[in-house]
Amino acid sequence: MLADIASFDIDAARQRVQEIDARASGLRISTTEFPDALPEVKLEPASEPCGDTPARPGDAAPQASQRPAGGGLLDQLKDEVVVSQRRASDASRRVDAARDGLDRRLRSVFDYLHDLTTQLNYLKPRVGRDYYFLGGDDAFRDLSWLEGYADFRTQPESEGGRIERVTLGYTLKGPGERTLERVGSGIERLRQVLFDLGLRFECAERRNSQRELEHASFRIVDEITVRVVWRADFEKQQVAMESRNLERLGFAACTLLPESLGPALLDEFGRLVLGRPNTFRSFVSR
Repeated sequence: MLADIASFDIDAARQRVQEIDARASGLRISTTEFPDALPEVKLEPASEPCGDTPARPGDAAPQASQRPAGGGLLDQLKDEVVVSQRRASDASRRVDAARDGLDRRLRSVFDYLHDLTTQLNYLKPRVGRDYYFLGGDDAFRDLSWLEGYADFRTQPESEGGRIERVTLGYTLKGPGERTLERVGSGIERLRQVLFDLGLRFECAERRNSQRELEHASFRIVDEITVRVVWRADFEKQQVAMESRNLERLGFAACTLLPESLGPALLDEFGRLVLGRPNTFRSFVSR
């Protein structure tokens, strides 16, 4: 027994026990050899989406160099619209300012003419002007102021409500009268002229047995009706002055610039109305 103990190999016994334990637990000793380090795997970057493919949530935002640069076509068009609107607004303000100025000047014309007629209606002065009728020598003379008025008309409120027309009307009265005889077609021609000039008259007619008008006698009193209209032309920025029987029997027209419608012009026009020496024609636009 001592001899067995002395010959016992402890290392072999330990190896034997390990082999028995391994079979009992089902484990096997792996003989696979593993490398000390795994090889480095190089990942390729994801490709860019093509065309109009919509971006998915989580996609990386494009870098600044890939975004559209400022000052594109739409931005240029928007800037042009802003500039165009600003120019149109400035032009509209200038037009409105000019029209407002013309309105103020015509209002001053009305105020002057209203005061003028008020004074003359009281004074009833003599007017130093003779009116020759149909080229004859028998003129309307020794005329005096009988009555006058001033009036104005404005635009509709939707168009600005500015004064667009000022009217002066007055009547001159003389002491005399005249009688004119006409026959045939001359009767109606004279009648139309008297109507157009606004002259007061009476007509005595004589007809033949067939009721045809043969003869007429016109009795015309020395009374002259004068009418002057100051009409605003807002597009051309000027004033058209139209008159009937102002300086002579008949119609006349002239153009005045807005800047001329001041006290000096109005005083000269007042002298013109009264038949006094004046320089009103120097203000007329040529």
